[in-house]
Amino acid sequence: MAGSEISEEVADELQALQAIYCGDGEFCMLSDPDARVPMFCVSTKYRGCHDTISIAASFTLPEGYPRTLPEISLSSESLSRGAISKLKEGISAHARTLPEAPMVLQLMTWLEENITETLDQDLAEVCDTPKESLSKEVDGEDLWLALLHLDHMRARGKYVKTIVKWTKELSLTGRLLFQERLILILLLGSMKNIKEYITRQRTRSVDVDSAGRSCKERMLTVLWEERLQEGTVSLTQFEVTECRTVEQLKDQFTGDVLERVYSEHVCTLLQKQPIRT
Repeated sequence: MAGSEISEEVADELQALQAIYCGDGEFCMLSDPDARVPMFCVSTKYRGCHDTISIAASFTLPEGYPRTLPEISLSSESLSRGAISKLKEGISAHARTLPEAPMVLQLMTWLEENITETLDQDLAEVCDTPKESLSKEVDGEDLWLALLHLDHMRARGKYVKTIVKWTKELSLTGRLLFQERLILILLLGSMKNIKEYITRQRTRSVDVDSAGRSCKERMLTVLWEERLQEGTVSLTQFEVTECRTVEQLKDQFTGDVLERVYSEHVCTLLQKQPIRT
């Protein structure tokens, strides 16, 4: 980074992080967003054997980033100093292996993938669950459901094919729903794969702009995401559905969980735009 403003690639990375880690308290800027040395914190949670384990990663992007590695600090009230130290050493070592390109998303993915072993070691003495079982719970295999909102699609055919391709690659099921101008995406799968999907949609060219040039998705909103209990939602495949009426859209949200999602989030969107019923 040079001059008085951050580079476009760093600005894009910050925007993607804010979109992906959009839950309450997940992403927090610690400096002015346009500061030459951006500082921010990303917080994530993992379910341990008895409690939810929270960990926060603070990043400082020095001038020269990404050619110069970011400064990383980890903190957690749930893990010991030894566990935090091991994770800090590991994530710093991983950063040194990455190409000179924006890397915070990759570092957060590494943290999410590697915290399992540290949790096993750190919680073994206080956890009744065997290590093998704990690993399966916290490595992202629990089912999560997310609802995303897209503002528009210009190159609809290409965009839809890309979405279907990514959900297949990431073993995600759900729905791509169209109702008049409303575009919703329901995703069911592991937290890790849902985060990867959102990362792809925010950082890769998926549509075209008003001039017909390929562009990244800058108007994706994560409306809701939640860990599910087994059997509460059944979406066996990913389907693309054109709903002619609001009633047809509502029919896509059956069962206690989806009905609540429709009531709390979809209805709000419907009220904001004129859609024929």
